[in-house]
Amino acid sequence: METAEVIEFVAVGLALVACVVSDVGRRVIPNRCVAVVMVSRMAYLVASCAGGGSWVSSLLGATEAFVVLSAAAALSRAAFGTSGVGGGDVKLISALGLCFGAEWTPVLILLNSAFVVVTGFFGWAGRDPEESSQHAVPAAPAITLAAAVTLALAFRVKQL
Repeated sequence: METAEVIEFVAVGLALVACVVSDVGRRVIPNRCVAVVMVSRMAYLVASCAGGGSWVSSLLGATEAFVVLSAAAALSRAAFGTSGVGGGDVKLISALGLCFGAEWTPVLILLNSAFVVVTGFFGWAGRDPEESSQHAVPAAPAITLAAAVTLALAFRVKQL
């Protein structure tokens, strides 16, 4: 790992930890944390003198995440009257899409969706359905876990 990559990894990791703490406590993903992820990635791309392909892949990854999660929020709002995906969730996963690029962002989205469903299931188990629909499930822990697993998969594939 080169120095710029280590700095990006640490900055994004700390931002994700802050997101988890905030989301679990207040159900809010701070914009500052999302900005740290985005700025860290952009700084890495500049510092590593990444070619145009890296920039394009990063921007496509962010766009993929934004489109998919915005569509999920709109469909949830239309079907259930409430957005199942918060704005902070969309922004954070889109920022992570910058980091993972077009190739790995779909994996991130899929894993995150699975982890959120499992978290929601266990978080709502035993509750009255009316009560459950009024309590948001914090997504930042699932997003962080999905990012860690996606990163591990990406490193494993690079080693093969």
